[in-house]
Amino acid sequence: MNFNVSKTFDDIYKAYTSGLYRLIVAYGSSRSGKSYSIMQLFAIILMTKKNYKITVWRGTRVDAVATVLEDFRSVIASDPELYSKFTFNKKDATFTCKDSGSIIHFMGTDVISKVLGMAQNISFFNEISHFSEEVFLQINQRTSDYVFSDYNPSREFFINKYESHTNSIFLRSTYQDNLPFLTDGIVNQLESYNPFEVGSTKIINNKLCYRGKPVSEKNKPPPHKLNVKNKTADLYMHEVYACGLKSEKPNRVYKKWGVCTDEFFEDLEYTSHFGLDFGTSSPTAMVEVKYDGDRTFYLHQRLYKPSSSMGMPLYEWIRTMMTPSVGDEDLIVCDSAKKVMVDELRNAGLKAVSALKGQGSQSKGITQVQSFNIVFTESSKDLEDEYFNYAYKIDRYGLSTDDIDPSSPDHLMDATRYIISYLIGWLRIVFK
Repeated sequence: MNFNVSKTFDDIYKAYTSGLYRLIVAYGSSRSGKSYSIMQLFAIILMTKKNYKITVWRGTRVDAVATVLEDFRSVIASDPELYSKFTFNKKDATFTCKDSGSIIHFMGTDVISKVLGMAQNISFFNEISHFSEEVFLQINQRTSDYVFSDYNPSREFFINKYESHTNSIFLRSTYQDNLPFLTDGIVNQLESYNPFEVGSTKIINNKLCYRGKPVSEKNKPPPHKLNVKNKTADLYMHEVYACGLKSEKPNRVYKKWGVCTDEFFEDLEYTSHFGLDFGTSSPTAMVEVKYDGDRTFYLHQRLYKPSSSMGMPLYEWIRTMMTPSVGDEDLIVCDSAKKVMVDELRNAGLKAVSALKGQGSQSKGITQVQSFNIVFTESSKDLEDEYFNYAYKIDRYGLSTDDIDPSSPDHLMDATRYIISYLIGWLRIVFK
């Protein structure tokens, strides 16, 4: 097999062939070749092991086919002789090696029954930060030999606790480990995030350091004059997507929310209320909220879909496509800027009302949400993504302002604010 490989591949290959590790985690910057290198390794394994099975997992089968399956196809297509040794089954999203009988299967965890029924020799979680720990464990216990995963370290999540396990290895890589395979445009984009003079910082113990100590307000390197001038300098983007380091977005709006299982949420014997943010080409977002009567709101994502792709009126979707259904007496607090759409829901018999509005209502609502304990269900992945990326604007000096960054994903965040602010303002938290 005539592969052109990167340093990222070399590190993953050494970890696999050492036989010391069951869990092999490749994390790091954007464009470091993590998933592609794993696909190269899998091609080798499928050619050399008899009747072996590898399952590649993404959040949905559609995503698995559009991303990692195409990576695998690209790997074997790089060698015409190798490509001829595989048969592809489009319906099942599998490649089978003719000589060995080994198979690689590309799957989504959106159909949980298939997840629980699958057994394999190797599992690979592509972008594992998008999986719940429950799904990870269910697949892990049905995998006989090795578990691979990859991710960009944009936040802490469950996989990080495995770093201390003796049968686990975490391999950090950056775009610099994959330079021969990157265009100048990609490299220039990644390097444009660097807020500091080139060469002034080093990575020590997975921290960006200056003069031997972690970068901070009191220990700040000289600036990268061009990137600062062009307003592309961004410490968070530089650390995560160029250096492959764990970093928390400094301008996040919400922090310290908790996570619960879907079963825990369903068993809560509190009244359900709903927040709704309208979207035509952007997602229409609905969140279900339960309040414990003390200081905690529990959230569960119920809808995240553009109304233009529903194929029916929104009220009909709410009535017929949601499980469990939303009843006529269930309170739905909606985006007040779309009064016509609120009226349409009400005319259909739903208990829809407009969110509280007025000068400062957004900032007041955010403050109200921040003053409570918030817990969301582990299956609410779009809500989770918005929670981690919902941020304030940054000023020219890199400091957080009081204005929301208009590029932040906010559909479920707005829906959450609508319903919680409404309940606080009008019901005075007397419901359970």
